[in-house]
Amino acid sequence: MASPPPTPSKISYHILPPPRSSGPLKPGSRPESNLITYLDDQLLQVSRRYAKKYHEGGYATVEAVAEDLERLMANSFNDYLASFPPQLKSTLSLLDTFDRCFYTLITGSSVDPSTSLSSEFSVSRMNMTEKVRLKSIIKRTRLHIVKLAEKSMSTPDLPTDTDGKDDDEMDIETGDETDVDGDNQEHEEWEIEVMKVYDRSLIQIGEGLKEI
Repeated sequence: MASPPPTPSKISYHILPPPRSSGPLKPGSRPESNLITYLDDQLLQVSRRYAKKYHEGGYATVEAVAEDLERLMANSFNDYLASFPPQLKSTLSLLDTFDRCFYTLITGSSVDPSTSLSSEFSVSRMNMTEKVRLKSIIKRTRLHIVKLAEKSMSTPDLPTDTDGKDDDEMDIETGDETDVDGDNQEHEEWEIEVMKVYDRSLIQIGEGLKEI
């Protein structure tokens, strides 16, 4: 009996850039030091824009924060989520990118079977201490996203980027009835997307920690 087709995702996920052909940066090397300096500087710029949020030169939406942090780090994103109206598409798309990156760091392999990695990635995987720290970040993020989704679904007037309310809501001028079944299905689809946050990485971390 044929398996049912997978449920189409509501999120347009980004394709990861190709990995370095020469493998990961060597610990303590000048290129690694330069990268750390760059990340520190960029995170400082993000922090400054956040401090000026809703003012000239500052952030106005979490989508803008996501665009900047997509190039940087996952933990910092948690600090900015609650300060802006929910935008589930942008948020979940960014977290999926982080998830795939962490999956590679944990397993030494790519989520995309067509992507080949240098053999050096296999010997530079996360150690147990790093996995424990990442697990803490993941749990914190998943709690944030559940609250974000609940807020988004319970407050339909918030400006979101979910594109899920135009067709089925009641037209006040014409008196058309709201499609309740459609709304329920919409909520269920978003609940599925929320449940998938960091799913790949969390499974791999759980398997790794069992080996301790």
